[in-house]
This record gives sequence, C-alpha cells and structure tokens, in this order.
Amino acid sequence: MKFRLGLVQMAPTPGDVEANLSLMDEMVQRAGTTGEQVDLLVFPELCVTGYSPAYWKRRPTRQDEQAWQSRVHELAKREGIWIIYGHPSYCMAVNASAKSELARSLHGDDAHLPLYNAVSLISPHGLVGTYAKVHLFGNEPATFARGDAFPVWETPWGKVAIQICYDLEFPEGARVAALHGADMLIYPANNMAPFGEYHRIYTMARAMENAMFVATVNRTGVEGNLQFCGGSCVAHPEGRWLIEAGPAPGLYTCDIHMDDLKCLDESLGYFRHRQPQLYEPLVAKSGGHPAGRGSI
Repeated sequence: MKFRLGLVQMAPTPGDVEANLSLMDEMVQRAGTTGEQVDLLVFPELCVTGYSPAYWKRRPTRQDEQAWQSRVHELAKREGIWIIYGHPSYCMAVNASAKSELARSLHGDDAHLPLYNAVSLISPHGLVGTYAKVHLFGNEPATFARGDAFPVWETPWGKVAIQICYDLEFPEGARVAALHGADMLIYPANNMAPFGEYHRIYTMARAMENAMFVATVNRTGVEGNLQFCGGSCVAHPEGRWLIEAGPAPGLYTCDIHMDDLKCLDESLGYFRHRQPQLYEPLVAKSGGHPAGRGSI
C-alpha cells in the first residue's frame, strides 16, 4: 500500500490567524484532488497563530479553537484529504473524544485553563485526535502546559504518531510510539537557527532506530530575533531521504510505500534485541548531563 504525503513549509504571519488560515486554504487546494493529489497534508507547529505569543493579538479562547477546527475540517472534507496542523489548544485528548470535550467546555473563563502547544489530526469526517507537546523548549512553559502522552492513531495507510519539534530530540517518545505500533511518526516543527542540522540528524536516526517512516515539517520566516530554517524532510527506515527541502516555502510531496516496512533487514532486530531490564536509568527523575540548549 502507498499514499502521498505532503509537507507544507510556510512562514505564518505572526498573530494574524485569518491570513494563516487563508494560506492553509491555498495550500490544501494545491495539494487536493485537482492538484498534487496528496492523501495526508502536514502543516508546521503553531501554524495558525505563529510561534511567539508576544505577537498574538490576545490569548486564544476555546471558541477560537473550535472555529479553527471547523475551518480545517471543511478544507479536509472539500479536498478529501487528511490534515495535520499545529495550534494552541485547551483540549489535551488523544482520540475523537476531544471534539465532544471541547464542545462541552465552551462556557467559562479560559484564563485559568491550561493551554497546550498542540497538533490535531483531521480526516474528511472530522477530528481524529489532538496531541499536546511533551517536551517544551525555551520560554514555552511560560505560555503552555506540558502534554503527558504519546498517542498513536489508525489511518487508512497504517498507524501514525504525531509529536512536536523539540520532542524529536528525545528518543524515548519515538520509541514509545514504535512500541505502540506506529508505522510513521510526524513532527510538525518550528526549528530555528542555529539548530537547522539538528532536526535532519534526529529525523533520520528516529526512522532507522525504530524501523518506521519519520517526517519533520519545519517552518520558514522570521519572528523577532528568531530565524526559522525550513529544511523539512522525510526519512525512510533504510536510511535514505524521501524529501530533503531547502529553506524555501512550498509544498513538498513524496509517495510512502508502507509495504517497505515488511522488507527491512531482519538482522537489524532492534526490538528483538532490546534489554528493557537494563533501562531503568532512562526513567529516573534526576541525573544526566547538565549541558543543553539555552533559553530563547
């Protein structure tokens, strides 16, 4: 079985939700039935609002989130494709109950509710699920609460997991997704200079070590002193690139042959050769090297 994957490398307008949704509409049309005939179209992290809350006109509400979801669902239904897109969310849910949960909670004060850096998976029939970013980078904890699960969803082409940007740099999340049967892991991202090579290296590593397809969809453009570097990519678990984008905005596509997963070199039995009884330090709450990226 194969399907066509599309990655939208775009520069959202900071704080201009309508402009960003209009650009998404344009890209969905390009990807749709009269264009590239994409089956699954992926937008970057926080593509609806832009990355930096300093440029948002106000804190989004639950009504805003429902409106965005309705707009994106209409696009998916119109073109008959599945869409992954990044947005602030009050709804940390790992399945379609997110839709009813959001609808039930539309009344009340949003200011005291946790807001998540989230990505939703939308089919032509509606919301499939929402993932909340687990590993928050830089100043993100000042705005967003941390997610607490690594969900995997059924699609017509296989099991798909979604994580976000900085999550890519923690191998544990990808391994959890693989152990839950994920055939493909997708990372909408807002990676910036000088870390451009990081996501390419980690994307290929996650694909090879977990025997699954891995895609990173990174944005372009500038917000304040942040220069986002593009470089969206798709890695085959055999160690080759299916997409290697440069810095330019655009729609990048490739065909994913899911049957390739059945033909991988059996001598690389990473899951058969695991020794979980030795991995207890991986879940310790303290320890580790103190070095790491600084704050934005």
